[in-house]
Parts: sequence; structure tokens; C-alpha cells
Amino acid sequence: MNDTRPTSSTSPARRAALYGALTALALVAGYLEMLVPLPVTVPGVKLGLGNVVVLFALERLGARPAAFLMLAKVTCSTILFANPQTFAFSLAGGALSWAVMALAHKSGLFSTIATSVLGGIAHNAGQLIMVALLLSPQVALVNAPVLALSGVICGAAIGVAVRSLVAAVPQGGPRA
Repeated sequence: MNDTRPTSSTSPARRAALYGALTALALVAGYLEMLVPLPVTVPGVKLGLGNVVVLFALERLGARPAAFLMLAKVTCSTILFANPQTFAFSLAGGALSWAVMALAHKSGLFSTIATSVLGGIAHNAGQLIMVALLLSPQVALVNAPVLALSGVICGAAIGVAVRSLVAAVPQGGPRA
């Protein structure tokens, strides 16, 4: 079975192209998600389609490339679609989500779906921490139950998608 992790023999150009393509996929997924808003009035509730790419990268490439993709996705999404305050919320959520998913994945104790659920909950917790710090602890507390539930539901949906994607995409990919 071939491994898709970049090796020391993988050229920097191939790695840059792979990471660029994955970042573009995450941005397109996030943009498409903005076009179809969820019927929920709580700010911050969204499916997180761009996180499919981050979790796929964690599964196939490892923690460091997944962290790079999370940072690139947050930074580029902010530049294209948001504002500095949104950057703070997205970075806090993305960083905590990545850390929790990386630990869950490394432990080997959690399935892809469970790892994604943990990541969804952690993402919303990171955003709520930033809301409490920048805006209001009361606003964070009021929104916490809905965001916890959405983290579970959306995390599960993303996990199912990534599990299917990992099964469908051959290990190793095309060779040049």
C-alpha cells in the first residue's frame, strides 16, 4: 500500500502544488457553503465544508500539512470573504479544532467520524472563547448549547464525508 505523505524525496514543487490545490479546494468549499446558509439564527453555525480538506489532509498527509492547510484556509478566507474580527474567531476555532483532531488521530483511539465530531466541538469552543474575550462572556454562554450541538451534528456529517473520501481516493495518488 502506498503512502501519500510527502517524503524527503518529494520535490518542493510537488508539495507546493499539492498544498495549493488542497487550499483552493478548501476555499471553494467554504465559498459554496456561504451561498447556501443554514436555517439557524445563531451566528457561527455552519457545516464547515472546508474542513473536509483539513481532515482529509490529517488522515492522508499528517498533522503538519493539515495545520498548514488550516492556516492557509483561515487566512485566505478572511482576505477574500471576511474581516479581521472574523479572522480572530476562525483562527481560534481552527487552531483548537486542528489540535484536538491531531491528538485524536495520533492516539489511534478514534474513528474518522469521532475525530471530526471532536474537531467540530473544539472549533465552536475556540470561537466561543474568542467571543468571550473580544465581545461578551454572556453572548458566548448563551450561544454555547446551540454551538455544541451543531459541532456534534456538523462534525459527524463532515466525518462521514471524509471517511467516504478516504475510501474513494486511492493511496499514493498519481505518480509523475
